[in-house]
Amino acid sequence: MSQLSRRQVMRGLLAGAAAIGTGARAAEKSAVEDIVPAGAPGSSIIPPSGILVPEPRLQGIRRVIVDADPGNDDALALLMALSAPSLQVDAVTVCPGNLGLDGYDQQVLNTLYVVDLAGLSGKVPVYRGVDRPILGRPWPVATFIHGSHGLGDVQVTEMAQQVEDEHAVDAMCRIVNGAPGEVTVLALGGLTNVAIAMLRDADFVRNLRGVIFVGGKYQVRGFSPGYNTLVDPEAAEVVVRSGVPLLMTGDAPRHDSVLVAEDFDHIAGFGTRRSDFFIRSNALRRSYEMKYRGATGSLNFDPMAVALAADGTLGQEYASVAMKVELEGEYTRGIIVYGEDIYSGNPVPEGNVDLCLRADHERFRQMVFRTLQVS
Repeated sequence: MSQLSRRQVMRGLLAGAAAIGTGARAAEKSAVEDIVPAGAPGSSIIPPSGILVPEPRLQGIRRVIVDADPGNDDALALLMALSAPSLQVDAVTVCPGNLGLDGYDQQVLNTLYVVDLAGLSGKVPVYRGVDRPILGRPWPVATFIHGSHGLGDVQVTEMAQQVEDEHAVDAMCRIVNGAPGEVTVLALGGLTNVAIAMLRDADFVRNLRGVIFVGGKYQVRGFSPGYNTLVDPEAAEVVVRSGVPLLMTGDAPRHDSVLVAEDFDHIAGFGTRRSDFFIRSNALRRSYEMKYRGATGSLNFDPMAVALAADGTLGQEYASVAMKVELEGEYTRGIIVYGEDIYSGNPVPEGNVDLCLRADHERFRQMVFRTLQVS
């Protein structure tokens, strides 16, 4: 037998050690690959942030009730809904919101004004609803961005059309129960009217096609609640736990509803009553968003909600999330909470709300332009 050199022995030992290490790493890698991350294909576990879905549960919207608190962005949204060929507005109801309790009557007048601006005075009924949150707690007034009368430089003092005698909640229940599965509520303000209808009438919940609402924040820094959930957190909690198909505007309005200076100039060039109203009512919104929030123009959350209803293909990315509303915190009351406490060990429940994360900005702009071009 030939004598092995010291070099050959060392080479053999090193080769063997390398083989053992490679085998151990392979075994370790194989063990890791057996774990499918939450939310990945093949996993039944939902991560706290929810899961992406190809489309929302709420589809095929035609008949709507617009529940609003005008407000300059509500006014544009309502005008868009009343002008959209794909939507039939059965009623407009007025909820608590932008102008506070003392400004509720002004919100009603603003609603009647927009119906008239759409050329539908006396043809689309307007209903007074609940003028304060379920628990009657005070909420912030948003005149800093809407103006003292809600519509920027436009002040409405009286209108020919009068509100209906029927209460908004009664009208909601009657309309929805009269057409099971057909009517969607576009909730653009505090959710009080919708929540009370749900609490009062189980048939309303069963017969409602769904709700599109403008809620809180999703993928943003900080913990400031969205305005509409802050108006009436208890109402928002009732709605998100109702079991009806829910779609929230989510993050899409933050980047896909922006109207910049060039858009305002383009709209001013239309020279219509509607375009003049938009400039006068929304100039304050644009300046505030830019000066205090660092936006590139005006953000249009409520109009995006209407756009998603009018065009079911406008949304480009959706997520299904398990949503709750914080009701107790001194600084966090009204915040929307997603998922589950990650330290409890409890699994994240299935999503109860779909969020629109991205939408087609150019098609949104064109929808706004078409609405405001009408003489």
